[in-house]
Amino acid sequence: MITESLYTPNCIRTFSRLYMNVFEPTEEMIRIEDIAHALSMQCRFGGHLPKFYSVAQHSVHCCEEVSEVHQLAALLHDASEAYLVDIPSPVKSGLANYKQLEDRLMKVIAKKFGFDYPLHPDVKIVDESMLHAEWEYLMLEKQHFLKFRSWSQDEAKGRFLNMFYQISPQF
Repeated sequence: MITESLYTPNCIRTFSRLYMNVFEPTEEMIRIEDIAHALSMQCRFGGHLPKFYSVAQHSVHCCEEVSEVHQLAALLHDASEAYLVDIPSPVKSGLANYKQLEDRLMKVIAKKFGFDYPLHPDVKIVDESMLHAEWEYLMLEKQHFLKFRSWSQDEAKGRFLNMFYQISPQF
């Protein structure tokens, strides 16, 4: 057992009070409640939007846009960001080993929850399409065929968890 400490080496303390070693993650360190909570608290685009729009809401919308067989992967495609935070792509690409950390963590998350990683191309296509729609509607505030009503943190967390349990009743 790890003693409660702000400075536990290589670890962050999660909402559920577990310590997650992001450099050596295990399935036991991962909880869907921690993922839902953290993603519901993180704003897309590094927080540089005119209004709050969470990574959890983005994930739910992606899940709704893919075929049933890829819904779990779409819902959890950004799950590593619960532990590594949502870093805007231009910044992420300049961080030397971020992709390695993200891939290692996503492999553990995928194994725990039972989806394929690397992600299926259909999930990547929906994620990219959603990114462009969010950019146009949320960042540039242009009219778009999708209407993004910003959910509160509680609503985003609740909808994320409801979607998870609906498509993964075994958990």
